[in-house]
Amino acid sequence: MTLTQRIGKILNAAFTVLGVLIMVWMGEDGFFLVSFLLSLSMILFGLRKLLFYFTMARHMVDGRSILYIGVIALDFGVFSLSVSRNVALFITLYLLGTHGFAGVMDILRAREARRFKSPSWRLSLATGVVNLAFGVSALFFCIVSAGLRELTLIYAAGLLFAAISRLVRAFRKTAIVYIQ
Repeated sequence: MTLTQRIGKILNAAFTVLGVLIMVWMGEDGFFLVSFLLSLSMILFGLRKLLFYFTMARHMVDGRSILYIGVIALDFGVFSLSVSRNVALFITLYLLGTHGFAGVMDILRAREARRFKSPSWRLSLATGVVNLAFGVSALFFCIVSAGLRELTLIYAAGLLFAAISRLVRAFRKTAIVYIQ
C-alpha cells in the first residue's frame, strides 16, 4: 500500500468517525443528514464511474463492468435518497444486506487466507463475525422494537467498526516483493 493510499484510508476513517459522532449527537436528525450525505456521495460516485466509462473505459478490456458499477451506484444513490422518509424497514434491510454480505465475504476471505497460511486470517474472520452480528442485531431490533433510535445506534456502531478496521488495515505493514 502506498503512502497516498494510507493517507486516503486514514482520512476516510476520520470522516466516518465524524459521521458517527454527528449521528450519535443529533439522533434521528443526524441520521437523516448522514443518509443524505451518503446518498449524495453514492450519486457522485456513480456519475464519476459513468464519466470514466464514456471517456476511457469503453475502450478497455472489461470496461463494461465500470458502466454497470456506475449505473448501479447511481441507481442506489437515487433510491436511497428517495426512501429516506420510510426508514425503519429500509434501514434494516440495508444493514442486514451490507453487514451480512460483508461478513460472509470476510469469512470466505479468512478461509482462503488460512488455506494459504497467511497470518491475517484471524483479523478477517473477526471482522466477518462482527459484521454478521451487526446484521443480525439490526434484524432483531427491527422485529422487537422497530425504533429508529436503536437502528441509528446500530448503524453508527457499524460505521465506527468499519472506521476502526480501516485504520488497522492502514497502519498494518504490507509485504513488498523486491526484484533484484
